[in-house]
Amino acid sequence: MAIPQYDTNNPKMISQGPSICVFNKDDPQEVIASWLFAQFLLTNGVQIPYAQTEGYVPVTTKAQNSAEYQDYLERSGDQSNPDLYYSVKIDATKLLLSETDNTFVTPVYNGSADLRYAAGELIEEVTKARRRKITVDDPFLDNLFDTLASRYNLKVAEDAGPLPSTAIWLLAGLAAAWVLIGIWQLLRYLKQKKEKEALKKKG
Repeated sequence: MAIPQYDTNNPKMISQGPSICVFNKDDPQEVIASWLFAQFLLTNGVQIPYAQTEGYVPVTTKAQNSAEYQDYLERSGDQSNPDLYYSVKIDATKLLLSETDNTFVTPVYNGSADLRYAAGELIEEVTKARRRKITVDDPFLDNLFDTLASRYNLKVAEDAGPLPSTAIWLLAGLAAAWVLIGIWQLLRYLKQKKEKEALKKKG
């Protein structure tokens, strides 16, 4: 199916999925173990089976171009294993692969999941209305938008107004606490450094 677009000459579709982060820890072995696990997740042996069962596209071109994955894509609708070769899942994957150059990503933000759910429901409700021969005009769309915006609290930030004074004081208090923690850590570091230098002089 064509990607739902306002500007059909400039198609865009968001690319999304779970992210993996490796944090810098005090224990270097923990960091190395995390990095090795991330590398393991990027192997064909993980990427391809995950793509086959979950419908995600492998995140490495090595897995995408592998003979095993290409064979999987070519077997869309194969009745020897209808769950594995489910045509809708594979055809959706092929669509995404063909539109890779037209994808974009956005930073995660509060309410992003609600916005995606609302967008999906907008498309679903419009499609159902057309099938049921219901007129899809500006009043219909305005009513649908207001309903979903209310359901998913999409207008909260717009209508909330300025932060209450208690929230401002709370945020200011948190900022001050972090500043004090930073000063304490700096003083602690300087004290330890001074003690080490004193020990060196004694030695």
